Amino acid sequence: MDWFYLQMVQIHGYFAWIIALIFAVRGAAALFDAPWRMDGRLLTMAFFAYGSLAVTGLSLWVLMHHDPLRDAWFAGKLIALLVYGVCAHWAVGEGRFRAIGYGLGLLMLAYMLAASATRQALPMDVFAEIPGAAIQTL
Repeated sequence: MDWFYLQMVQIHGYFAWIIALIFAVRGAAALFDAPWRMDGRLLTMAFFAYGSLAVTGLSLWVLMHHDPLRDAWFAGKLIALLVYGVCAHWAVGEGRFRAIGYGLGLLMLAYMLAASATRQALPMDVFAEIPGAAIQTL
């Protein structure tokens, strides 16, 4: 099982960053009512990235035996994923208060990325867990 783990985690991480970038751009475009935020090519790219993220995520979940009842970081990540889905839909839609949905969506994305990197439900010290990202205090 170890022969694919590193590559699968890296691919999953790449797609997560792609989705974060797409959402950041589309959400900002929605705040300014840019018509290209619903362009078919952008939506196709987002659909491919979400689908690929789901396949790699489900594969890692099943094959590595992650259990949301045992792993608090994983349960938090799944809850944040549900909240992100609602907020992302709200942020790029036509409704009122899109900025709130956009901000909450970005916050949920940040939480999911931090929980994945630190394997902690409350990743307060996210930069201490990432090799090479030491923060110096004065």
